[in-house]
Amino acid sequence: MNTAPHKIVVFCLSGIGNTILFTPTLRILREKFPKTKITAVFQNSATAEVMRGSLSVDEIIVFNGSFFKKLKLLFHLRNQKFDISITAFPSNRIEFNLFSWLVNAKTRITHSYNVGQIRTLSFLQNKKIKADEKLHDVIQNLNLLELMNIDSKKEKIRLFFHLEKKDRLFAKGFFIKNKLVGKKVIAIHPGTKKKDAIRRWDKEKFAELINLLLKDKKIRIVLFKGPDEEDVADYIYEKTGKKAIMAENLNLKKVGALIEKCSVFIGTDSGLGHIAAAFGVKTLVIFGPANPTRTIPYGEHTAYIRAKCPCSPALKYPFWSTSDKIICNNNLQCLKKLYPHEIYEELKKRKWI
Repeated sequence: MNTAPHKIVVFCLSGIGNTILFTPTLRILREKFPKTKITAVFQNSATAEVMRGSLSVDEIIVFNGSFFKKLKLLFHLRNQKFDISITAFPSNRIEFNLFSWLVNAKTRITHSYNVGQIRTLSFLQNKKIKADEKLHDVIQNLNLLELMNIDSKKEKIRLFFHLEKKDRLFAKGFFIKNKLVGKKVIAIHPGTKKKDAIRRWDKEKFAELINLLLKDKKIRIVLFKGPDEEDVADYIYEKTGKKAIMAENLNLKKVGALIEKCSVFIGTDSGLGHIAAAFGVKTLVIFGPANPTRTIPYGEHTAYIRAKCPCSPALKYPFWSTSDKIICNNNLQCLKKLYPHEIYEELKKRKWI
């Protein structure tokens, strides 16, 4: 762009993982336009935590609540007279396009898709770049910058999850209290949101894997338990003789601070794997029927593992669909035929344990 925009609004209206996969784009925007006011809009408080306190954004708005509260927020945004709105990938939903249009930014940037242009009102956006199913979501988001005449290929790709001093002090105290200092600490997250349960590996196998890992006296396990996987985490904790250290009832910042201090992260295809990748933690994700080409945690120290299955990935068309669109005609063999010793051997092969 010839001149820096005065105000940019960014719509990050998907989950925690999707928000983290947008952070390299946001970082570049801030570096290119240090004096521009950047407002970020999130679907809930949890996703907002990814960037809360970061210098990459000037204003955070959580877009939830009643219809009248949302309407009030839209008017607040409209009154700011934004030069540019950017909708993070994936964006082919009617509400995303409608929000951007109602805010009335002069330039409204998003992706174009082969289907749904009328149904999703994508014609309300006025600057688009084609979505490509062969690209990782990080690259999909970076491609949006081309519409602002920014060559993202020349930029260093860096994810982030913002932590504050108090979060790191909490993690330090947790490690001291649980005698984890100087140990090889492996973070394990066995769950997902309940609506994404199709992505989960069997809790029995998680318990077997932890027992395998704990044969090494230098290894300690931190087991993450969120509100969506209480029964799963409790079962694993009991089956492993309560030898894992439970991390529970924590907000997302504290979860992130603990993950940052761990040597390795092992988990399902969920947002916590992306947090681990943002900190450069060695990350192994157990993938089921979803598409790792698009959503594997991004970085040089990340990997995924799944059993061979003729229908993996088993995403229902269109390619940007989320878990509620996943179908599998092979009874989730990609997860059911993956065994603990295979994950253990993968970790050994990579010299992560």
